[in-house]
Amino acid sequence: MKANALDLTLFQFDFDLSLAMFFMNADKTIYGRYGTRASIENAESHMSVAGLAAALEGAIQLHKRYPENLTFLKEKQAVPIKFKTPNDFPSLKGKFGDELDYGEKVVQSCIHCHQVADAQRFVYRDADQPIPENLLYPYPLPQTIGLEMNVDSRGTVKSVSPDSPAEATGIKPGDRLITLDGQAILSIADIQWALHHAPTSGVLPAMVQRGNKYHDLSLLIGAGWRKKSDISWRVSSWELRRMTTGGIRFMPLTDMERANLGILKGQLALRVKHLGQYGEHGVAKRAGVDKGDVLVLCDRHSEDWTITELLGYLSTKYKRGDLVEMEFLRGSQRIKARILQQ
Repeated sequence: MKANALDLTLFQFDFDLSLAMFFMNADKTIYGRYGTRASIENAESHMSVAGLAAALEGAIQLHKRYPENLTFLKEKQAVPIKFKTPNDFPSLKGKFGDELDYGEKVVQSCIHCHQVADAQRFVYRDADQPIPENLLYPYPLPQTIGLEMNVDSRGTVKSVSPDSPAEATGIKPGDRLITLDGQAILSIADIQWALHHAPTSGVLPAMVQRGNKYHDLSLLIGAGWRKKSDISWRVSSWELRRMTTGGIRFMPLTDMERANLGILKGQLALRVKHLGQYGEHGVAKRAGVDKGDVLVLCDRHSEDWTITELLGYLSTKYKRGDLVEMEFLRGSQRIKARILQQ
């Protein structure tokens, strides 16, 4: 699907997806969304035909009760946005037309969905402003609050993580999540929509069905809860890597690799899996970094950061033009590099 002239005042969703569906009334009222992804390798692990059928059934039920149920649909609608189409974003404006060139430049003339996520971040990066958390960690999975959902049914909780907000709230395996933050839940994507627009911290009301009874609950989310998301798989993280690591794609070390290198548990250890070669993606290479090097120190931090934590830290703390000191292990040598932030 081309995103060039996509109406962003209506169609708002996770722009890193391969599949995104909307259940809508003819008057453009959105009943719900479907489509979820959490990795490159297992792109369909959070979707199934049975789950889609259950979500469709729920959408039909909402449609039959429309408009009496508008209260549960209000927060599902698109939020106000400054840019009506992707072509209106400053970083994309004038680079693409509204239609594709179906000659020999179909790909080059197409705005891909992930470029919309990039463009949203560029608005802040180009203004030397911190990128908001909901754009750094977009559309959090239910796991960020401790919920694993059954992909084959509608809103059914498969498991609850210990010591999580969901467990503290009293949600139990087998519960059916009816509403979250006042919104009717048809799918995991609906949960993600609610979480994407949730506050930095606070309370989210929830209703669950347990057997034949309904329970109103209050889900407490603390500061930093979004950072439990994994953004390393996202296509839009490629631009974050260009901005912050000079074009490095990292991978975590295994326990055996750590032991062989003498890196203790709890210490930073991210191997350079891919190194950009040209332009702004080649900044780290020109700074002396090689493929296979292991990052052990970043801005004097040696904590065992995930790739998400590393990208989040750098993109939040530093602006374009800043230099960040990094230290890498190459065999028995320690290599220092200064990475220019883009």
